[in-house]
Amino acid sequence: MENANTEKNDTSHSFQHIEQLTKEEVKQWAIEVVKIDQKYAEILFDQDVTGFTLKLMTKADFVQMGIPLGPAVLITYFLEHGILAKGSNQALDQEGTEQSFDGEGEDGEIAKKECKKTFGSLTSSTLQDSKTEPLEDEKAMKSADKENVSEKALSSSQHPTGKMCMPYPFDNFSDGTRYIQYNILNVPETGPLNLIDPAHEFKLLTNTENAVDEDIMMKFSNEVFRFAAACMNSRTNGTIHFGVRDNPHGEIEGIKVTNKPAYIDHFHKYIGKYFHGQYISIAKDCIREPRFVEVLLQNGTPSQKFVIEIDVVPKHYICEAKYFSTNTYEYKTKSWKKAVFIRDGASSKNIQNTKEFETFKGTLTSLAVARKRAEEEYNLKQKKSKNEGLKLVSLLTGNRDSLDSSYYDYYILVTNKCHPSQTLYLDFLQEIKWFAVLDFDFESEMNGAFNTYKKNENAKLYFPDYYENMAGPISEQAAKLKLHQETNWILCNGGSDFKGNNKLPLDPTSWQRDRAAGVRKMISFLSHKDVKQSGKVLVVFLLLSTVEDSADPLTETFMTFYQELKGLEYMVCICIGAGTYQRWKDLLHARGISEEELSNKCVSNLSLEMVNGTITKLKSVTQSSVRLLPSVGHSTVLLKKAEDSMAALEILCENECKDTGIEKDEDKFKNFLKEREEVFYRGGKVSWWNFYFSSEKYTSEFIRRDSYEKLEHLIVSAADSPNQSPVKIINLYHHPGCGGTTLAMHILWDLRKQFRCAVLKNKTSDFGTQLTTLLTCGANNDTGYLPVLLLVDDFEEQENVYFLQKEIQAAITEKCIRYVTPLVIILNCMRSQNPDESSTINFLNSTSLKHMLSGKEQRAFDQKLKCIQKMYPNPDNFYSFMIMKKNFDPQYIEKVVKNTLRNLNPASKPVQLVCYLTLLNSYVRTAIVSISLCEEFLGINSQEIGCSKDKLIEKMGICSNILIYDQVHEYTKYKGLRIIHPLIASHCLTELKLTYDLPKSEITLQLLKEDLFYKQDKLIRDIQTLLITRQRKEQGDESDTLFSPLIEAIHREEKCGNVQYVLKQASARFEQNGYICQALARYFYIKERNFDSALYWAKEAKQRAPHNSYISDTLGQVFKSKLRHHVEYKAKSAVLIAEELEYLLELAENASQAFRESQRQAENADNEHLQHQKLKRKFQMYNTAGYQGEIETGLYIIDVLWHVPFFRKKGLQCRTNMTKYLSGNGGLNVDNPNTEREMLKVLKRHSSFLCSLRSRLKRAFDFFEDYFVFFKPHTNEKEIVEAKLYEKVQDRFTKYTEIFCDLHFEQLRREQVSKWTMSQCIEAYRDSVEASKAGSFSGILEYLHRNHQNADREIENIVEAYAFLCEENTQATLKDKQNLILANVVLNCIKPKSAKLYPSEALRNLLLGILQEVEPTSQCVEPFFLASLLFWPQNRKQLDEDSRKMETFIRRLSESFKELYGTLHRSRHPLALFYLAKGSGLNRFVHKGKIDQLFSSLSEQELNSLWQSGNIWKEQAVQDLLLPLDGRAEGKVIYVDYGSNETIRIPVQPIPSCLSKNGPNIQRVSFYLGFSIAGLLAYNTQSLSLKQ
Repeated sequence: MENANTEKNDTSHSFQHIEQLTKEEVKQWAIEVVKIDQKYAEILFDQDVTGFTLKLMTKADFVQMGIPLGPAVLITYFLEHGILAKGSNQALDQEGTEQSFDGEGEDGEIAKKECKKTFGSLTSSTLQDSKTEPLEDEKAMKSADKENVSEKALSSSQHPTGKMCMPYPFDNFSDGTRYIQYNILNVPETGPLNLIDPAHEFKLLTNTENAVDEDIMMKFSNEVFRFAAACMNSRTNGTIHFGVRDNPHGEIEGIKVTNKPAYIDHFHKYIGKYFHGQYISIAKDCIREPRFVEVLLQNGTPSQKFVIEIDVVPKHYICEAKYFSTNTYEYKTKSWKKAVFIRDGASSKNIQNTKEFETFKGTLTSLAVARKRAEEEYNLKQKKSKNEGLKLVSLLTGNRDSLDSSYYDYYILVTNKCHPSQTLYLDFLQEIKWFAVLDFDFESEMNGAFNTYKKNENAKLYFPDYYENMAGPISEQAAKLKLHQETNWILCNGGSDFKGNNKLPLDPTSWQRDRAAGVRKMISFLSHKDVKQSGKVLVVFLLLSTVEDSADPLTETFMTFYQELKGLEYMVCICIGAGTYQRWKDLLHARGISEEELSNKCVSNLSLEMVNGTITKLKSVTQSSVRLLPSVGHSTVLLKKAEDSMAALEILCENECKDTGIEKDEDKFKNFLKEREEVFYRGGKVSWWNFYFSSEKYTSEFIRRDSYEKLEHLIVSAADSPNQSPVKIINLYHHPGCGGTTLAMHILWDLRKQFRCAVLKNKTSDFGTQLTTLLTCGANNDTGYLPVLLLVDDFEEQENVYFLQKEIQAAITEKCIRYVTPLVIILNCMRSQNPDESSTINFLNSTSLKHMLSGKEQRAFDQKLKCIQKMYPNPDNFYSFMIMKKNFDPQYIEKVVKNTLRNLNPASKPVQLVCYLTLLNSYVRTAIVSISLCEEFLGINSQEIGCSKDKLIEKMGICSNILIYDQVHEYTKYKGLRIIHPLIASHCLTELKLTYDLPKSEITLQLLKEDLFYKQDKLIRDIQTLLITRQRKEQGDESDTLFSPLIEAIHREEKCGNVQYVLKQASARFEQNGYICQALARYFYIKERNFDSALYWAKEAKQRAPHNSYISDTLGQVFKSKLRHHVEYKAKSAVLIAEELEYLLELAENASQAFRESQRQAENADNEHLQHQKLKRKFQMYNTAGYQGEIETGLYIIDVLWHVPFFRKKGLQCRTNMTKYLSGNGGLNVDNPNTEREMLKVLKRHSSFLCSLRSRLKRAFDFFEDYFVFFKPHTNEKEIVEAKLYEKVQDRFTKYTEIFCDLHFEQLRREQVSKWTMSQCIEAYRDSVEASKAGSFSGILEYLHRNHQNADREIENIVEAYAFLCEENTQATLKDKQNLILANVVLNCIKPKSAKLYPSEALRNLLLGILQEVEPTSQCVEPFFLASLLFWPQNRKQLDEDSRKMETFIRRLSESFKELYGTLHRSRHPLALFYLAKGSGLNRFVHKGKIDQLFSSLSEQELNSLWQSGNIWKEQAVQDLLLPLDGRAEGKVIYVDYGSNETIRIPVQPIPSCLSKNGPNIQRVSFYLGFSIAGLLAYNTQSLSLKQ
C-alpha cells in the first residue's frame, strides 16, 4: 500500500481510500471522477457526506437528498463497480492490469497511470506495505507470502462483490460474529482516533503452502508485535487482522488454519523476545491472545478458513506514562534489532534514533492523560447501559415484573447465526415458552440455539414449506401443529427437519428468490387471528451475529412481521453487541423504520451473558425447584422436558408449591398469599396454592364439603378393586357455582401422594400417549404403577368422558402396561341442573353437590368467615364465598346486583361490555371475553397501565366488584374476563331489564353488531351456543327444550317478533352457519305455525349445510308439520277436493324426500361430525330423525287418504283396496270413475310414491328394530332417552299394523284357513308375522328382551308360521328360512321343551342350504351370525366339516357388519344376543334374560349395578351356567384355537376392548363368549398367568 501522505500530495486525486475522504474530498471526487454537476456535489457537501458515509449509501439515499435520479444512478454505479477510487489497487483488482477504462480524457489517463504505479509496487515484495518498515530479507519470505499479482489482482472478478460488514466486536471472545468470504470490513486502516475505537490493520498472509512453519510464525509475530507496540505507544486500542486483503481494501479472504494452538503457543513463547524486562508483563496485559474468527462461504456454509485477529488494549493503569521499545526480527542477518513503533496514520512507524523519538517522549504524560480521560468518558457511557437490563425486563413482560405475570400470552423468537461459544449463555431460552422459533442458523441443531434448547425442552423441527402444504381451516391447522404444547422450531435457511429432510443454506440473493415467499406465508399463518386467538404475542428478534446485508433474510423477516403486526408494538430486538445494533438500525432505517421507534424496542448494550442472567431471573418464583411424582415405595423426579411433553395435563406433584422462591421472601409471599386467597373468595377458580396455604397453616383449614367422604371412598375403593378395564370413571355432578370443581381439586390435593394426580387442561390428539407417559414416568411393569387420578372438569356431555376412557384404554394396551386394578381413575366433574337425578343414573360410581348447604357446612362457612375477616377488613365483596355462606339466598344475590348496577350509563362502553358478559355467563357457563378484546373494545392498553394485573378491571370503573379474570386452555392459552358467579350473571340480566329496560333480545342484538367480538374462535362458538344449543336432560339440564335457553327466554318474556329478529340478525352475522337458519325455521313452524317462512329458512339452512342430516330433517319437518296442520284441520271438515289432495300429496312427497335424504346423510355422517366438532360436540351420534319423520309422514298420508271419497266409505273392502294400493299390490277400484276423475288423476300422478308407501314404512320400522335390538347406547343417560323413543316407535307401529295387517295369530286360528288358497294363506301368515314384529331378524330377537306373559306362546306361533312359509311354500325366501332357524333358537331359550321346536340337526341342514345360496360377495349378517351359533364346535379337539369353516363365517360376519352398520356402530356398541353356556345343541345358547332370572330376588337397580360393574361374572350362579373358554391375547384380539391336527384360529373381540399387552409375549386369557351381530365378544377377560 502506498503511503497516504504521498497520495494526498498528488493533485490528480486517485482517491485510493474512499473511506478516509473528508466531505471536501467527496465533493471533489463527485465532480472530477463521477462528473456530476457541481450543484449536486454541493448537496453531498452540505449533507456532511464523508467517504465512510458514501460507502453506506444507496441510490434511494441520494434521491432523498435531492439529487436527481440521473446523477444518483451514476454515483451508485461508480460505487457498486469499484470505480469509486479510480487508479487505486482496488480499481486494478476489479478491472485487471492495464485494462482501458470507459472514460476518456484526464480521468482515464489518471486511472491508467495509477494502474501502472500500483502494479509496479505490487511486484516488488510479498506482504510488504509502505505503512511498515521494509523487510530486509525478501527472499526468505518469498515462498511464504508471495502474491501472484496477475492472478490475485484479477481474482475478485471471479467471486461475488462483497457486502460491507462490521468487524468482530473488540476485546471479545464469546460473540457469535462470523465473517462471510469476500465481504468488506466496514472500517478503514487508521491511526489513533479517539483512543477507544480501535485502529485497524489488514494482512493477507496467504500462499503459505510451501513456506517453512517457522518462517510463517516469525512473519506473524513480527507483524503482531510491531502493530501492538505501535498501539501501546500511541495509547490507542487496535486490532490487526490476518486473512484480510489490503487490496480490495478490507476484503475478507481467510487463512487455512490447521493448528490453532501453534499460533497461540508461538504468541506466548515469543512475547518475551519482542519485549524485555518489566515490560513483558505489561505487554501480556495489553495484547490479547489470537482470536480465530470463522469465515463462511456466501451461502453460510463453512469455508474451513479463519481470520486471525489480535486486539491491543493499552489501559491507562497498566501503561501509565511509559513508552515501549520492542525487538524486531531481521531475516537477512537472522538477528534482532531494537525499535520504537508508533501509529502514524494508517501505518506503524519506527522512530528509534530519530528526533521524533525525543519529541514523542515529551508527549508521554499528555498521552497518558488523554488515555485516562478517554477511558473515563467511555465508562460513563457504559454505566448508562445498566438501565438496559430493566428495559429488557419491561419489553419482554409488557411492563410487568416477571414472566409469570407477563402481559404476553406467548412468544415468537427470530434468531440468526449462533457461534458455538454463545451456547453457554442461551439457558434463558428455556425460561420462555416459545410458540415458534424462526431460526436462520442451518447448523442450529448441531451446535447452535436448537442444540441447547432441546436438552431441556421439547421442540419439533420444521421447514417453512410445511406450513404451506397444510389443508383445512387455520384454527384446525394450528391445533394439529400443537403450537402451544411443543415449540415449532422452523429452520428458515437450511438444516434438517423432524422428518430427516435436509436443505442447504442459500446466500441472501438466492434466499430472496427461492425461500422468502415461503417464510412470508408462514409468518402470515403465525400472525393469523385464528392462530393467535385472543392471546397477546411478542416477536423477539435475537441478533446473535451482525446482519450486514440489506437483502439478509433476517431483514426481510423483520419487515414481514412489521407489516403483519402493523408496527413495532409487539416486536422487540435484542442485539448482542453495539456494532450489531448500529448496523441493524442503519439497515432498517433504509427500509423506512424510524430510528427513535426502533431504539425504544431494542436492547443493545448488554452482552449475551448479561441477557441470559437478566431473563433467567424473570423465571417463575412460584414453581418448586424440583418436582416430585409419587411412585411405588419412593418419589420420582419429574423432569421439565417430560412435563412439557404432557402439555394437555396440569400435573399436581406431591411436593406442589413447596421449596419455591417466593416463599423465601416473607413480604412478597404475604402479598402473594393475600392476592391468591382474595381471587378465590371473589369467584376465581381455586388453585393448588389455596390448599397449600391451608395445609401449611398459613390460613385456616379448608372447608370439607359433606360429599367429600363419599367421593374419596369411591375413588380409593375403585383403585383397589380388580377391574376388567384399566380405566374407571367416578362422577361428581354439581350445580354450576356451588363449589364442584373446588371439591374435586380438594380431593386431588389430599390424594396427591397416593395417586399421580393431574387435571385435563385440553383434549389433544395424542392425549392417550401423554397420560401413559405420566403413568409410566420412572416406573415399569416390574416396579408396578401408582394409578393416575385424572380430573376432567366440565365436559359438555357424559358420552365424551366414555370416549376419553376408551382412548386411555387403547393407549395403555398399546404400551403393554400390565394391570390387575385400574391404572387410571377419571374424576368426572360435570355441571348439572339436576345433580341428584344425574348421580342416580350412574349411582354406583357417582355423587352430587347442590345449591344447598347442610347445617354442618353452614357452620363451617360461618367459622371460615371469621378467619377471613382477620386477614381482610372488608370481605363483603368476596361474593362467591358469601353466596355460598348465605346458602345461595336469592335475596342476597339480588341486593348485590342492585347495588352494583346502580346509576349506570347503558351507552358507555364499560356498561355494554358488562351487559355482554352477563348475557354470555348466564347461558354459556364457560364463556369469557379475552383481555386483548376487552382492551380493544374499551380503548385501553393495560401494557401501559403497569404491573398490576387488575388494572383493566379498575380502569373500567363500574361493576369491577363482579368481574374477575379467568384463563382459557384450548390449543391456545389466554386470559379473559367473566362475571364472578353464574347466579350473579342471571340476576344482572333481570335487573338490566327492570331498571334500564334492556331486555335480553336488545343485548343480544347489540352483541351481534359488535364486529370486534368475532375475531376469536372460542367466543364465536360461545355466541353460537347461546343462540343454538338446546337443553337436554341427558346432559344434566332441567328439561329438554325446543330452542336454546336464551331463545326460550326471549319467547317467554318478550314479543315473538323479537326472537325472529334476533335469529335473523344472527344468520346475517354467521353467514356460513346453517344451524341458526335451522333454529329460525323450527321457530316459525313450531311456535308460530308460519310454514312459508319456516320453509324459506329451512331451504336457506339446507343451502348452507347441504350434507347435514339434521338440517335435511328440519326441511322434512316443515313439510310434515304443514301436512299435519291441514290433516288436523280436515279432520273436522267434509270430503277433500282434488286440488287439496294434490297440495297435500306434494307436501307429503317433499317431506318424505327430505327425510330419506336425512337417512342417507346419517349413514355418511363423517362430514356432519366435523360440523359438530366446530360447536365442541366431540361425540358422534346417529341421527334417527329421518326414519321417525318418514314413519309419521306415511301415517299422515293415510289420514289424508281416508278423506278421499272412494277410500272414505266404511267397510272392509275399501280398507283392503287402500292397503293393497299402498302396498303396490293392486290398482284403484272406483265405483264412479267419471265423477271422481280429477281425484284419480291426482292419485295417478303420485302413484309411484303412494304404491311404495308400505315398503318405505316397513323399512323404517325394520331400521328401528335393528337399532334397538342389535345395539345399545354408550351411556346410561342415552339409554333413558332412547327408552322414550322406543315407546314412540311402538305406538306408531301399532297404528301401522292396524292399517296393514288384517290378521293376528289369534284371528288366524279362528278363520277357516283350509278353505283359503295357498296365496291367501301365505299372505295371511306374512301379515300375522309382521303384526307380531317377527318379520325381521331383529324383530324375532326382540322376544328375548320382552317382559310380557305371552312371549312363549307368540314365539311358538312365529315358529309355526315360518314352518308353513318354508315347507308349504315353494317360493320361500332365504329370509324366511333364516327367520325360521332364529325363531327356533329364541324359542329354545324361552321355552326349551316346546313341541314346536325343530331338531338341532334339521336347523343345521337348513342353514347349510342357505349358506350355499349366499353369494360370495353379498353383504348379509344373518346367515353368518346363525353359522357362528349352530356350527360353534361342540368338541374342542374334534371338529366337523362345518366347524372348520368357523374362521370364514366370523370373517364374513365382521365384513358384512362393517358394510351394513359401520356408521351406526360408531355411535352405539353391539349387544351380545346370546352367551355360550355349558350344554349341548341349542341348549348351549342362553340370553341375558336367562342370567337375570338367576337374580330374581334383586331389585332392577341392584341387578343393573351388577352388570355395570362387571361383578355379574363373578357370581357363582353365572359361573355355573356359562362355559369359560381360553385363548391367546394378541394385540386387541383374542384368538381361540380349535382342532388337534389342524388349528382353526377364531378371533374374538374383548369387551371392554382393552387387553393388557405383554410385549412380544402372547398372553393366555380366559373369558366368557358372547355372540353379537358384529362378531364374537369376550367378557370377563382374565389373564391365566395372573390366576396361576
